[in-house]
Amino acid sequence: MFKRLTSSHLAILLAGATIVGCTADQALIVSPRLGGGAPPLGVVSDPAGAPVHPVQRQVALLQDRSWSFDVGPAGTTVKDGPTGLTIDVPAGAVASTTHITVIALKGAPLAYRFEPHGLQFVVPVRLTQSLRGLKVVSPLGVPHLFGGYFAADSLASDAATGEARVCEILPLRIDIKAQAALLDIRHFSGYTVASAERDSSLVER
Repeated sequence: MFKRLTSSHLAILLAGATIVGCTADQALIVSPRLGGGAPPLGVVSDPAGAPVHPVQRQVALLQDRSWSFDVGPAGTTVKDGPTGLTIDVPAGAVASTTHITVIALKGAPLAYRFEPHGLQFVVPVRLTQSLRGLKVVSPLGVPHLFGGYFAADSLASDAATGEARVCEILPLRIDIKAQAALLDIRHFSGYTVASAERDSSLVER
């Protein structure tokens, strides 16, 4: 689990946090401050992409895992337990019924491909990735994570260093209570969650 927060730690976190919900359902949402280990946010100018270190699954996927669903203008929310991913398509994101396919890419690095490739959303779609069972560093109880967009069908990574390349760096937020990363996207292709920290340690449960 995340490290236990002291009062001083909590004060630091609240500086970049937003509390949503009410009473017992309150959630502490934090935008992690990224250190020197993270590339600048935005589209990467280097054609080769920016080097990032995707977070690793505790148990690597032996093969791609895919699932599909239909969504209309009213929106929908779909959760996949084995991968820890929830997809929230809000009302108005698509103009007509659309068939969506999600592929969790095989291997230890956390990476997904979404189809149809290039699908644009009028309203951002939210990806919520559970951090349970992933290997992350959590300074002051909050992992320094960010999103990465890649255009290829797969995310190639170096087996020795864990380094991969992405063409856009995206901000995300951390739900401390739910132990999850929240990433809002406006189009479909490939996405990963990467760490600004070089080392990793298992998020224990």
